[in-house]
Amino acid sequence: MFFKRGLAAILAAVTVVGLAGCGDSDKAADTDEATVKDGFVEKKVEPVNFDSGVELTSDCYHFIYALGNAPATIDAAKFFKMRLEQESKGTLSCDIYTDNVLGSERELLEGCQFGNYDIVLATNATVASFENDIFCLDIPWLFDNKQQVYEVLDGPLGDRLADGLEESGFKLLQWQENGFRTLSTNKPINDMSDLKGVKIRIMENELQLQQWKDYGANPTPMAFTELFTALQQKTVDAQDNGAELTWQTKFYEVQSHYTYTKHIYSPYLILMSKDKFDGLTPEQQEFYKEKFQKKFDEVREKYFTGNYDLVVLDEVIDAYNLGTIQKEQLLEMMDKRPEGTELVITGHQYGMDISALTDRADYVTKFVKEKHPFDLGMPCRKGIEE
Repeated sequence: MFFKRGLAAILAAVTVVGLAGCGDSDKAADTDEATVKDGFVEKKVEPVNFDSGVELTSDCYHFIYALGNAPATIDAAKFFKMRLEQESKGTLSCDIYTDNVLGSERELLEGCQFGNYDIVLATNATVASFENDIFCLDIPWLFDNKQQVYEVLDGPLGDRLADGLEESGFKLLQWQENGFRTLSTNKPINDMSDLKGVKIRIMENELQLQQWKDYGANPTPMAFTELFTALQQKTVDAQDNGAELTWQTKFYEVQSHYTYTKHIYSPYLILMSKDKFDGLTPEQQEFYKEKFQKKFDEVREKYFTGNYDLVVLDEVIDAYNLGTIQKEQLLEMMDKRPEGTELVITGHQYGMDISALTDRADYVTKFVKEKHPFDLGMPCRKGIEE
């Protein structure tokens, strides 16, 4: 995951419906509950139950974090909530709403644009309908690898796209890793002619719609949350998503063939209403970046003295994925390791690309969770998980 600008992880993957105090009054609780329209009826929706174990202050800002059903993004959201509450010492918190219960990507973006929602998570293909410059990322086979992507989006083009989003009423908080799009079907695809007549689910995106038509396919815009059932019921014949997401959502149970096309790189964008962002204090805007980068700079300074036999950077892979430290600095630590110093790094992958780290490592070990107290809603324990 790679990020832009100051809010980084404190506000970065958060979709906000409102800011409210985290006090215990019944009145506050009633007004803070999120609602979603079901036809003509407005109903309450419940957040994912996840207690980080941090005691919240009576005047904390309470964010509502809404996203889809991609497993890696939900895991990252839970980690985000925990770190948000820990690092802000309970002055900032969030509730996590998954499965697009607060609306489709387009509905969330519309709400964010008009100030009804504060922060939203959406794919570039949907965002492009609101800021046309984003369509450039939908050019097929534009990138060969993720390193090219990172250099472009963290460079002048990324800055230009961010400026365009501001003109459209959004503040870009981060680009979030989502990977290259690949293809799953119910028949082998050996060349583009094999796509003729294939009914493929796509996102609501004019450029992608025309591309698939040009390939001879029958593109059908559809919400991601409806996709598995549509494949199962043969409403559509194919879909394109990242390899990780295709595996995590078990599309292999309803699709017989997979083609690693890498035809489009498709990042998530974390966007905040510009008006709401401008209303935050400078301290809130820069809180996360300053705190983590300062601490990491202190560690790097000690590391390069060569005075230590063993340096353990616990959970630094999370910081690397979340963009809360400069990636190049961690890679430099691995490339220029002082003689006689052993470096150990740990963390979670969350389905994201950490090949730049593993390629440099001498040893790589993967641990797989079988069960965890978090699954039962148990909070972090001071000195253990926290």
